[in-house]
Amino acid sequence: MGEKSEGSPVAAGSPRESLGQVRSELRRLGYLSDRFDRFLLQDAMRPHGAGRALLELTVRIGCAIGVLVALVGAFALAILNGNLDRTPLDLVLLFLHLLVPSVLLSMLLFGALGGALLLMLRIYPVRRIEALSLTVALIAGAAALGVSLWKLRDLLAERPPWWVAVAALALLPALYAVIKVVSDGLLALAIRWTHRVPRGRFLSRRRAALVILVAAFLPILPALLAVNRAPEPPPASLPSAPGDRVVLIGVDGVLAEEIEYLLERGDLPVLDALLGRAPTQSAGDSERYGEFAGDASPSPLSAGTWLSYRRPVVPPADFWTTVATGIPSPHHGVTSLDSFRPLGVATPLARSGWLRHYWQRVEVPLGLADYRPVLSNRRRSHAFWELVARGGDPVLVVDWWTTFPAEELPGLTVAHGANQLMGEGVAGVVAPADEVTRIQTFWGAVNSTNELSLDPALRERALAPDEFYRRVFVQAFDRLQPRASALYLPALDVAADGWQGGALAFADLVRGEVQAAMAVLAGTLASLEGAGYTVIVVFDPGRRAEGGEGRVLLARSQPCAASRGPEPIEPPAVASALFRALGLPQSAELPPPAADCSWPSPPAQVATYGERRPDPAADATPGDAEYLESLRALGYL
Repeated sequence: MGEKSEGSPVAAGSPRESLGQVRSELRRLGYLSDRFDRFLLQDAMRPHGAGRALLELTVRIGCAIGVLVALVGAFALAILNGNLDRTPLDLVLLFLHLLVPSVLLSMLLFGALGGALLLMLRIYPVRRIEALSLTVALIAGAAALGVSLWKLRDLLAERPPWWVAVAALALLPALYAVIKVVSDGLLALAIRWTHRVPRGRFLSRRRAALVILVAAFLPILPALLAVNRAPEPPPASLPSAPGDRVVLIGVDGVLAEEIEYLLERGDLPVLDALLGRAPTQSAGDSERYGEFAGDASPSPLSAGTWLSYRRPVVPPADFWTTVATGIPSPHHGVTSLDSFRPLGVATPLARSGWLRHYWQRVEVPLGLADYRPVLSNRRRSHAFWELVARGGDPVLVVDWWTTFPAEELPGLTVAHGANQLMGEGVAGVVAPADEVTRIQTFWGAVNSTNELSLDPALRERALAPDEFYRRVFVQAFDRLQPRASALYLPALDVAADGWQGGALAFADLVRGEVQAAMAVLAGTLASLEGAGYTVIVVFDPGRRAEGGEGRVLLARSQPCAASRGPEPIEPPAVASALFRALGLPQSAELPPPAADCSWPSPPAQVATYGERRPDPAADATPGDAEYLESLRALGYL
């Protein structure tokens, strides 16, 4: 054929002669050395238009890459969600669920990339067409990988560096195959459009493979460097020392300025007393507080400390799990309010990364996947009450996130969303089972009351549930005398969703609900009299001001330093204070507790408290559909 510069036109002749010369030249240069190359490059040797060549190549490459991407995605989902350990046959079903969207997405992306290449060649004829095709494929592959890693950053952060490194090495051959296929497809388009063939290879096969592997590895390197949580084996036992009785109360949906305003007005005398201030009780407050704490005004108590934190922009289940465990997201495992179970798959997918949009918006509407709520088995980190219950001490947990279905512990557990679930007759709301009748009595008393002055919908969604939780907590606290207790009150956060009653009416609602929570605190302090205690109340802005400020009251029987203003703290330090007060070891995973209080020395230093190993059967809880519906009704989904 004679010497040609790279990208030089094929010798003139009939289409058949030109086609034969192209085939001969590509074979001489080694492009047609295997069947897969011919599968892609044969379009360069067919006498039809570039548009049809682009369409045929798009279908071929979309199918080839789609199958590979679906296989990799199925393996990733199965590993991240434990399907390979529990139900390995889920891998085949996940592959089938991902195959069609993977092929369609691959076709769409390659069609756009091929169209852009043809437009570029039309505007600016490039002679080194192999170099151009490889460069465009490398840029596209690196960009796609970078976006995928960014979308999967939370999932990667849950895994130790060695795991990410092994996954990256296993992924490199697949990335090489994808970039190689895209590069050959773009080269076929360039040859067909320009009627040119390279004189020689821009890079040898070995060098091209090295360049592709290095370019594919570079976007993975930041992920390896960013994940610095090394796995630690759980301790065989947790030594403990005599500690306080601890109480954690979470009040959701209260802005920091609202709490400060109520304090300035003297509307929260219990809080004033705990902060070492002289309370100025408003008329009528004693009646409100007397509901749980008796008629006497609260007397000055040991000084507590007033703390502030910045509310992270995460779902409420995520934030309140961090408060109870001290483990930040995503390491505690609760990063969303839902999970999905594709049709035929036995183990639900709690971790889907950016694929959750596909499950939610495509498969669920088509009936190809079930939509499931967050359950207690999603949480991998121990809450403070669970470690206390290991020693047999009674605990009390009411309405805290990630407690449905309720776990059998010494004491009493009333699961999150219990008020709505008990109305549906759902099992697994209360544990132990012999407490169900008692709790149902409280539920009936609260929900049979019809206050005509209140909006029935508001009372049903927000106010009645909180009243039920408060009554259960106070009664059980006096009866069980728990070593550790937690109460979550979401009424204000729920009521604010879609509120149309005006700012003044909502301010009155805030005042009343916060005072009711402080009444519970007053009754709790009366029961704790004479014992060592640590009390923490978290006032969180919730969905009303994600990213805004929250407030924390920390009070102990041994006085903390009185704070002039809110001192900064991180949410994980709340649980750290509770663990330290309970006499448990200091975990390296948790920050130290607030420095404003004197804390006993921990009995030991441990690397971690270990991970929870819930029963996989909890995935099939009968009441999960009702729980999901209650989350929707409350505006969380």
